[in-house]
Amino acid sequence: MDDQELAKVYRDTNFQPAPGETVVHKGVANLWAGPEAVGGRLWLTSRSLVFRSHAVNAQRGVWAWPIEEIVSTAPVNTLGIVPNGLAVMLRNGDRVRFVVRKRRAWIQVIEQTRG
Repeated sequence: MDDQELAKVYRDTNFQPAPGETVVHKGVANLWAGPEAVGGRLWLTSRSLVFRSHAVNAQRGVWAWPIEEIVSTAPVNTLGIVPNGLAVMLRNGDRVRFVVRKRRAWIQVIEQTRG
């Protein structure tokens, strides 16, 4: 299952799964990319956080952040009131925001994977 799932994650990209890489967590998500909430799927592997957009978005593609680049995670409210946002802070100072289901579970599993 993990090999098939990893193939799905990295399909049509230049990314290659690392030996022994596994899928830790996955789910439906939106990635805030400028003014657009890009719909797609979010995977946490043992090596990376990977977002793949659906084909119907204006912005399409695959975004990936290595686990070692993630400094912290935090819950955020979408539109200032809806408790379904997840912020991921990166070593370079960037902040990546997602809309996810069960954000506390995402935060917990990302932090555990970071070590």
